[in-house]
Formats: sequence, structure tokens, C-alpha cells
Amino acid sequence: MNRVKIEIAKKTLDILNTQSFRNIDINSVKNFKNQNLIKTKKDLLANINNFFDFQLKENISSIETSTSKDMLFEILMVRFDILNCYRKPILKLVKHFQSNPKDFVTFIPTLIQSIILMLTLSNTNLKGFKGAVKIKSLFILYILTVFVWKNDDTESLEKTMTALDKYLDQFDRIKKVFD
Repeated sequence: MNRVKIEIAKKTLDILNTQSFRNIDINSVKNFKNQNLIKTKKDLLANINNFFDFQLKENISSIETSTSKDMLFEILMVRFDILNCYRKPILKLVKHFQSNPKDFVTFIPTLIQSIILMLTLSNTNLKGFKGAVKIKSLFILYILTVFVWKNDDTESLEKTMTALDKYLDQFDRIKKVFD
């Protein structure tokens, strides 16, 4: 991810600290350097998500190679730790998506790319129909975990970790059917 896109993501997140997503003016994050990079609010959302993926890749080097489930747990918790650093703006986005489901539907392909990234980083086989089922299953698991994270006021994200572990047990059962 290039420096300009990182700046745009950070600026968008900063603006979300004080404004709702609906009230963000796309021109408020544009400057002469990035006029062609961001054209729509959908681009803003994708850029924020790509920024989180970039940070995830930067922060997973310490994860030990182990079972796919354990690695996926660690990777997802790194992602939630990243989201937690931007908790207020992310909660505003979640609230926006809850009241504007059409916007969420248009965001799904971008989020699916993140799901694929996390599964790939956990050494999960994604080939064929079985891979598609795993991607869709983890997508649902991720959304469910976001709603737990949203209400998790513990400093160490204890509630999120517990829910994620439970959901990954279910995901592991689904995976075994398709492996």
C-alpha cells in the first residue's frame, strides 16, 4: 500500500472520529496528490479496509506456524486489535452499515478479499467449491465476531476472544466436512 493511500485512510478515520460516514464529504479527504485515487465513498471504505489488511500483514510476522485453526485465531485477533486502535470510527461504520444495509452489501466484495487474505495467511486450502464454502463460512463468522467486538469493553478483548474461539470451533467442524 502506498504512502498516499495510507494517508487517505488515516485522514478518513480521523474524520470519522467526529462525523458519521454519511456526513463525510469526499472532497475533505482529497488533495492534489490523490485526486484520481478516491472517487466515491465506496473507494473510501475499500481504502480503509486495505489499510487494515496492510497493517495485518505487517503485524503477523510473530505468529507461529501451527494448526490452521490456531493460526486463524491469532490472525483474526491481530485484526481485531487493529480495529480496536480505531474503535470509535469503526463503530461509526458498523452503525452506518446497520442503518444502511445497501452500503454494506456493496462493501462485501472488499471484505471478502480480506477474508481470503486471512485464510491464505493461515494456510487454509481455498481451492474449488470447498474453498468457497470456507470463505463464506469465515465471512459469516467474522461478521458475528464484529458484533461481539462492538460490545466488548474489556481491555484485552476477552469477550471477543471467547466468542471467536467458539465460532472457530464451529468453522473447524464445517472445514472438516469439506476437507
